[in-house]
Amino acid sequence: GSVGGPSAGLAFTLAVLDKLTEGELTGGATVAVTGTIDATGHVGAVGGVPQKAVAVRKAGASAFLVPASLGEAEIAEVRSKVGDQVQVIPVDNVEEALNALATLGGQVDAVHEFAAGNATGGTS
Repeated sequence: GSVGGPSAGLAFTLAVLDKLTEGELTGGATVAVTGTIDATGHVGAVGGVPQKAVAVRKAGASAFLVPASLGEAEIAEVRSKVGDQVQVIPVDNVEEALNALATLGGQVDAVHEFAAGNATGGTS
């Protein structure tokens, strides 16, 4: 959908990985994502996440990946804004985001195969 700005770094990264590999990273679920991303795959905090949480709930997402660096108080506020229907999952890096998507039924094995093939100079 409409993705832009630094707070879409993690979402953009996951979208690119989804396009480069077979399967669906979200397993067909509607998953909202926010957070900056750096060259090492670390997910950084962004502003306005409690406000974004309201939009996430209204969009019908089943999960919301947020930067763990937001801290417990802000993550608790996000959880209160989305209610019981949306699982809020704090992540520190891309690998944790992929693990979270796997627990939601996402197909992440192809990402690991793709990464292993490219790390050894192979192709997928």
